[in-house]
Amino acid sequence: MGHSFGGYETAFAITQTPLFAAAIAGGAITDLNSFYHTINSSSGRSEMWRFGTEQWSMRKTPYEAPDSYLSNSPLTHVKQLQTPLLLWAGKNDWQVDTHQSLEFYLALRRLGKKGIMLLYPNEMHSLSNPVNQTDLTDRILQWFDFFLKGNKPEDWIEKGIQ
Repeated sequence: MGHSFGGYETAFAITQTPLFAAAIAGGAITDLNSFYHTINSSSGRSEMWRFGTEQWSMRKTPYEAPDSYLSNSPLTHVKQLQTPLLLWAGKNDWQVDTHQSLEFYLALRRLGKKGIMLLYPNEMHSLSNPVNQTDLTDRILQWFDFFLKGNKPEDWIEKGIQ
């Protein structure tokens, strides 16, 4: 389970191994090439700086090392995914564009993988509304209760969310 860069790490790890019985990724970066070309809507600053010496330490652009960006993107490896994944994001996330999670979720759906996405309206990168915080906490526990403990699944896990 991870959020933001930890969400990226979660999404990437589960595309590399079938070791995990369940996973949760919040505000995850799933396509490095796309994220490289994103503008942070709060700061107005390009996200390119993160790829130099910060977080990814790629030290090269996607134009200089396209294979590195592809091979380090969870979206590239989604076909291998065997782990049920719960994705969540704030609809107004200015730190990590919500489309990162949406694209990964759509790939899961297209490939028939087990995954559910929670999109919280009026929330940003972190959930600030106590009602939404409680909802997410409850759903995390229910997700792990089902996939790790074998408890009866809640309706939202079995039927999805509308």
